[in-house]
Amino acid sequence: MKLILCLVLGSLTTISFAQKTITEGTVVYTVEWLPTPQMQQIAAMFPTELTVYFKGDSSATISKSAFTTTNSILNTKTEFQRLLIDVPMNGKKYSVLFSPDDIEMMKENGPDFSISAGTDTKKIHEYNAQKYNVTEKKSGKTTEAWFTKDIVVNQNSLTQFFDRSLGFPLQFNSFQSGMGIKAVVKEVKEGKVPSAIFSASKDYEEITFAQLMSMMGGGRR
Repeated sequence: MKLILCLVLGSLTTISFAQKTITEGTVVYTVEWLPTPQMQQIAAMFPTELTVYFKGDSSATISKSAFTTTNSILNTKTEFQRLLIDVPMNGKKYSVLFSPDDIEMMKENGPDFSISAGTDTKKIHEYNAQKYNVTEKKSGKTTEAWFTKDIVVNQNSLTQFFDRSLGFPLQFNSFQSGMGIKAVVKEVKEGKVPSAIFSASKDYEEITFAQLMSMMGGGRR
């Protein structure tokens, strides 16, 4: 009886320590953009990798293309959101601080996922992943996603649309800068992240979300 109890306790100890929480570091994603027909021609210029820096509740998703570098900053605890846009060819740097109304509007226009667990499992790098079937309710489009519970990493601008109880998304479809994107985790690395990456330096011009939409030829809906 003692032997059985020891084996049970030993297995529980192994399970409890199997999951690792990473509070500071970087995630590198390999990405495939899913542009609208209007943006097909410039889609080839978009980066094939995105890097996310995270620390505590804050994350910064960096996207570098031939023309711009963007930094999408998110704090999941306070719902703080800021977008930094650097356009070297024009010598311009813009900082967009999203108001509560802006954030609410983006939530209303954002994806609404219905997710159900599948039965398939696989390894993505060294992580055990389970398949989920994902339906975006507004469009009716169905995709698949793979989540792991081997590690705990806070949400970022790519993963914020998923219920964190499912685990950490390793392969999934999401949205970045209003465009569809297919992302696969290439690397998760623990390490120090400079705090300055989560804020705007003084050389950024502050503009509103409405001004940004106007500059891009759109407007609020």
